[in-house]
Amino acid sequence: MSFRLRLLLFFLIIVVVPMIAVTVVLLAITADSEMGKADARIGAGLRAAFALYGEGRDDAAAELDRVVGDDQLAPALATGDVRALKARLTAIDERSRTIVSMTFYDSAGRPLASVGRPEGVAAAAAVPAVPGRGRVGILAVSVTDATALARRIERFTGLEARIRREGRMLGSTLPEGPAPTVDAEEIEIAGASYRGRADFLPEVAGPPVVLGVYDESAALSASIQQSRFLIALLLIVFLLAALVGSQRVVSALQGRLVQLLEAARRMSHGDFSRPVPVEGRDEFAALGIEFNRMSEELAGTIDEVQRQRDELGRTIRLVGDAFATGLDRQGSVDVAVRTAVEACSAAAGRVLSTEARTMRPTFVGTRDPDVAAGLEAAEGQARARLTREGRDPAGTTRGPDSEPADRSPVAESHVESVHALAVMLRARLGAGAGVRPVAMMSIARREARFSDAEREIFGYLAGQAAVSLENASLHETVQLQAVTDELTGLHNARQFHRTLTAEIERSHRFRNDVGLVIMDLDDFKQVNDGFGHQQGDLVLVEVARVIETQSRDIDEVARYGGEELAVILPQADSEGAAVGAERLRQAVNELQIPRLDGVGTLSVTASFGAASLLDSATDKDGLIAAADAALYRSKRAGKNRVERAERVVTPR
Repeated sequence: MSFRLRLLLFFLIIVVVPMIAVTVVLLAITADSEMGKADARIGAGLRAAFALYGEGRDDAAAELDRVVGDDQLAPALATGDVRALKARLTAIDERSRTIVSMTFYDSAGRPLASVGRPEGVAAAAAVPAVPGRGRVGILAVSVTDATALARRIERFTGLEARIRREGRMLGSTLPEGPAPTVDAEEIEIAGASYRGRADFLPEVAGPPVVLGVYDESAALSASIQQSRFLIALLLIVFLLAALVGSQRVVSALQGRLVQLLEAARRMSHGDFSRPVPVEGRDEFAALGIEFNRMSEELAGTIDEVQRQRDELGRTIRLVGDAFATGLDRQGSVDVAVRTAVEACSAAAGRVLSTEARTMRPTFVGTRDPDVAAGLEAAEGQARARLTREGRDPAGTTRGPDSEPADRSPVAESHVESVHALAVMLRARLGAGAGVRPVAMMSIARREARFSDAEREIFGYLAGQAAVSLENASLHETVQLQAVTDELTGLHNARQFHRTLTAEIERSHRFRNDVGLVIMDLDDFKQVNDGFGHQQGDLVLVEVARVIETQSRDIDEVARYGGEELAVILPQADSEGAAVGAERLRQAVNELQIPRLDGVGTLSVTASFGAASLLDSATDKDGLIAAADAALYRSKRAGKNRVERAERVVTPR
């Protein structure tokens, strides 16, 4: 066998065999990858379905409060009469427009009375307590229909949904088929195959629900076949190219193979200092020249790769900082402009915020006046572009239901030798707000213009910064809602307890007193029964407004529960708390609340209990109990009055 033939055979072996092996592996990986993508989509869909299920349970909790608060339900529970209980639940169900089903379980979890449709899921439960009998069982209320939930899941996820309980299908977007099980990934319905997942959703009472999401398998199979066809086609093209190339390479290598092989070995060890000797002007000489040129370019490429690797490391650290400050407005824009300067090799960058109250200007890099002028020119072009597009650079351009945070197109300027990019960040800051300009981000450098890739990176970072600003604003809104009563705007009970605990700790530390006033509207049930719950809500809102207005700036007013409000009075003793309570009582007494039917006004009264830590308690629970006891004494003494808690603790 000739040396030429042996070289050709060797070349084919070292190229073709590995490529075939790689192709086989790629075919397997492609199938796994496509299935993995499908499974990831299904997994995300299942998590979204669980979240929608949880929203249904949250909606049921609000309805549950109204059911538990029904005046005639407690007597039915107290008698233990199942018929009376079911009759009362039926009456409540007929009155409600939202309840799907209600079930009362005994203490052992057995259903005693059930009304509504069996398709009710995502129930919220409460354990009613009856005087003299204690906790009598579990009341579960559902406002979510399984079929409606399945359709909602399909709209949100694009996947089919099936919901069953104890083998019975409650709701589905698919035709009838085998019941979903938690361990089945492939099912067949009406001649079509589906891939999906199902899992248990334990109910607060009663048997668990199995919820599954599914995607048709035909699309997955087609995607796998297409990927395999492309891989096979690429293999054939590569093999043909390899065969043709091998013939040419073998012809060129004869006579100079050893010399080139030695040069290749030197390069493989990182030695680019010794070029291949070039003799003559034939093809081998040209090959030697190209080999030397390749060696030089490879050495430069390795240096560039190392530089980019170092730069990538810095960028990764900056991105890590961005994740760490993702809910901080200032941190988000700081990281965005620093990353933009690094990634685009800029000399300077800055962010100028329109939200001076929450964000300060950020400057990175040189303070060269020429560079600063370039930044200003680019920023001016960005504002002018917004104006040309019909957007107000200083105002809201979209309503609260439009698309999320975005960025305007990137503007570019050239002032003498300075090149600059600028973009207006636009985001929705605050619940219900529209998308509006919130900050201007710009970068600049001398001499070299910014490439298309750098413009794209800059625009991407600006968009991410806008999204991060919106996320931070949403986080701030959620934090505020977590401590605020939705109806009155006062602090809720959770924040009340947190504030009272802090004030008592401060009282112990500095030996100051702290007062507490608890008030309860007199005969508030008559307002709800006589004028409706909307009128009752208006009464609560107006009373809360008056209490907050008449309280001191340092006082903390909270909705304690129902028609009860509480006021924490820092540095107030028992007498001061009583005086403050009397002022609040008079303000409520003088309040005139318009009737919703337009016929005149309503007036209400309230009873107050006042206490202080040093006179009536030693801890938070004791202080609340003392004020509560004083409140009930004022109720028993005729209402519309203030009672002070009894003095039980020696002053410290």
